[in-house]
Amino acid sequence: MPPSLNQRFHLETERRQEDGPRHWLACAFDLEAGAAVDPEALRKAFVFWVRRHETLRSGFRPSPDGTAIERFILPAEDFDLEARDGGAYATTDALRNRLSHRLDEACRALSWPSYLFATVLRPSGATVFCGFDHCNADAYSLAIAVRELGESYRAFASGTMPDLPAVGSYVDYCAHEQEAVGSPPDRDDPIVRRWAEFFAACGGTTPTFPLDLGLAPGERRPQGTDTRHLLDGPSADEFERVCEEAGGSLFSGVLAAAGLAAHRLGAGDELRLCVPMHTRHDERWTNAVGWFTTVAPVTLDISGAIPAKEAGGIPCSDAFATRVHAARAGFRAARDLAQRPVAHVLAALGEEFTRTRDDVFMLSFVDYRPVPGSEHHAAANAHHLSAVTMADDAQFWVTRTHEGLFLRSRYPDDPVAENAVLSFADALAAAMAIRVPEPSGVR
Repeated sequence: MPPSLNQRFHLETERRQEDGPRHWLACAFDLEAGAAVDPEALRKAFVFWVRRHETLRSGFRPSPDGTAIERFILPAEDFDLEARDGGAYATTDALRNRLSHRLDEACRALSWPSYLFATVLRPSGATVFCGFDHCNADAYSLAIAVRELGESYRAFASGTMPDLPAVGSYVDYCAHEQEAVGSPPDRDDPIVRRWAEFFAACGGTTPTFPLDLGLAPGERRPQGTDTRHLLDGPSADEFERVCEEAGGSLFSGVLAAAGLAAHRLGAGDELRLCVPMHTRHDERWTNAVGWFTTVAPVTLDISGAIPAKEAGGIPCSDAFATRVHAARAGFRAARDLAQRPVAHVLAALGEEFTRTRDDVFMLSFVDYRPVPGSEHHAAANAHHLSAVTMADDAQFWVTRTHEGLFLRSRYPDDPVAENAVLSFADALAAAMAIRVPEPSGVR
């Protein structure tokens, strides 16, 4: 089975930068708060889960002649795990450093296994860490891991077998993707032409954050990170209601707010960015672990100012409805272009496209509420973790949970970049602060 397009790009990057920074993502969650955990039941849960998800039993290695990368797959019945004692840790810092080192060491695309399971055992309860090289997982996969591993552990601890729904294989998806996308199109393909127009408007390269980050071309910095709670549950519900009344969705409202934030900070009349999109459109991929994403190029019309009397936040007004409509239209056009994988588009464009930065200005949106078991995430203290690497542009992840709306920002750790990105995050939060206009005659 071939690698997916995402995997192929990631693997080639890994091969070129063998000693470069790792690109893993992980989940952490608590088990059985207030009670001792059965390590053998947990080991059985991990084994059952890896046997269930074929991508975790597959890996990549150079072909015999060294010219390509090939996949190998271990049969389910041949997979097992051995528990090893990782030692005792007296301080949080010592434990954090140890986990960080182990994740960097284990989660490598061209090693196998390219993931790590670790458990911090306490007298009452435990915290489970599951880290994966990006080849194996996306954000939804982490939520799947939290639910399925928790359910599997409880089943084995009670002496029963887990009862989980049928699941497809990401390895099969990779073959399906290759068949569906076919060979790269030529330059005259209508969708390629529109992608080319998007890149041309970005200066012949990928989109960049519209505010100055203080870096010269080709310059990189260690990664800086900011995480914040944008809206609590009720406020997020109200913001979503306003977005829907304006004819859009929560996501188009987030895009509209991002455009408003950028405009207030001095961006031009158009905002260009990339948006990841999931590809779990077939029911068999719903519960599958894998990297089910593609990318869409979004152009937002952010011209025109919100009236000064409304500048403190987004009111229920025609001005915001117009922005939501524009964001919705921009995303619908981008979704059409996402029919052509960007890897194929770049192959068709050839020298017309030049990559000037390693990172791409992007905004990701994930709504975890529809994911089965998400209502238990807060009680399980479930978290999404990511590796800290190098950065040369700004990237943003907005997530919706039952507890509200959250933002994670990634940027070069430079004073100019930090000021620009944190100002944007502040402006985004302010843009989402709903103000319902007072009734007529009320001061």
